[in-house]
Amino acid sequence: MRIPSTLTGLVVAPDDPAYHLARTNYNSRFAPFSPSYIVYPKTSDDVGRALMWARRYRIPFRARSGGHSYEAYSLLNGGLVIDLSLINHIYQSQSTGFWHIGAGARLLNVYQTLWDKANVTIPGGSCPSVGLSGLTLGGGYGLIARQHGLCIDALVAVTMVDAQGRTLVSSLDQHADLFWALRGAGANNFGVVTELVFCAVPVGLVTIFSITWPWSHLAAVIQAFQCWADPSGLDHRITSILTLPARSHGYIRLVGQFLGTPAQLQPMLRPLLEIPDHSEIVQVKSYIEAVRHFAGLGSDPECWLAQGVPNHDTFKNTSAYAHHMLPGSAIAAIAQALNDTPGPASLVQLGQMGGRIGEIRPEDTAFYHRRARFDLQYQAYWTDPTQAESHIRWVEDFRQRMSPWTVGAYVNYCDARIEDWPRAYYGKNLDRLMHVKRRWDPRLVFRYPQGLSQIMAPGCHLEDASSFWTDALPTAWPTEVKSQWTMGPWL
Repeated sequence: MRIPSTLTGLVVAPDDPAYHLARTNYNSRFAPFSPSYIVYPKTSDDVGRALMWARRYRIPFRARSGGHSYEAYSLLNGGLVIDLSLINHIYQSQSTGFWHIGAGARLLNVYQTLWDKANVTIPGGSCPSVGLSGLTLGGGYGLIARQHGLCIDALVAVTMVDAQGRTLVSSLDQHADLFWALRGAGANNFGVVTELVFCAVPVGLVTIFSITWPWSHLAAVIQAFQCWADPSGLDHRITSILTLPARSHGYIRLVGQFLGTPAQLQPMLRPLLEIPDHSEIVQVKSYIEAVRHFAGLGSDPECWLAQGVPNHDTFKNTSAYAHHMLPGSAIAAIAQALNDTPGPASLVQLGQMGGRIGEIRPEDTAFYHRRARFDLQYQAYWTDPTQAESHIRWVEDFRQRMSPWTVGAYVNYCDARIEDWPRAYYGKNLDRLMHVKRRWDPRLVFRYPQGLSQIMAPGCHLEDASSFWTDALPTAWPTEVKSQWTMGPWL
């Protein structure tokens, strides 16, 4: 197949031997997609040329960082995928001390490089292969979040290619409205991010811990965890995740990290250790060793893994936030769901929030859910394709069952079945986000399922290139958007 001469970088077409792997999503619940081309830019200029090529020929496109979208939103059929994985530089500015990191850098490589060069880190997540851009632009929760905040809270500037193919930098001092929106709603809504600049924090030795109880103690553990994990009371240096698997596993487990010594930690764990029949592991590790443990790359991944089930890539996940203590009826609902799972790899995780996360006001960044006590991530994994629907239904039913006691959802755990997803993801920040969208992308160049474009023009995410662009302008569009759309040609 002839490669378009105006696409620069590495371009993969359907007849290329690398095409099959390049078009596969991280979540194998989805069959391989069939994009017309996959381009791997090496610079922001390459990204700009790809965007202008797609606009000129009216070809739909998606930007992809690490390809970990739970609903495969970074891929499409019959269009262009702009894969940022070759923009993966990591270096420190000698003048500012800030770290400049390419949007396609993988998280484990980021952690390792920052550790090797300066014994510093950024407050990111635990999945080692996730792309930094996608993780950060949705918020970025990890195991030092209560001390140092979300990934976006360490962000000082973002380089982005806009709808006109222009490269610009946003920060608190430049394009502040855009910088606000990118911190929590930045993935594919306003432009293609190519570089993120962070203020890193020093790290050294940390204490990691794992506490396991029999599954029969589930109600007592959830209640104790909620009291112990009080956002305003618990030492900010602790961040933990409570994993509640299917009853067939026979156990429940809390894993966490403390930015201090075991002697300092032990008294803090006492309320949890008062629950009988527990087993406890407390270890001192270098920060990078702890990263590998929580990523499931240590000697005992079953004990330390922080992000669900190891070695499973077919899944359905969704999420919600709890702003108040779960009452007994909610705990009973959790127990009932875990007692009746479609398979053994079904679970819910409670990720502790508070601390630095909650010290920042919800309106200060586009990430809205800062006042939550913890987030809930409902998860199901399977290997037999015939079991897909039962697992998906279980996840969705679980989320609905918990809805009387939870609100919202985390955009990085996107779920195509959430009906009121705009408010679920963005809460009261949605109206301001729409204003930023109208300013920076008035012609809705950046379109994808559950993108802000869907609010302005429902249905404009159609996957087929032949039907992606439309001349029909919904009457509900704001007047200024209509006028800007009809001012002239695309270029």
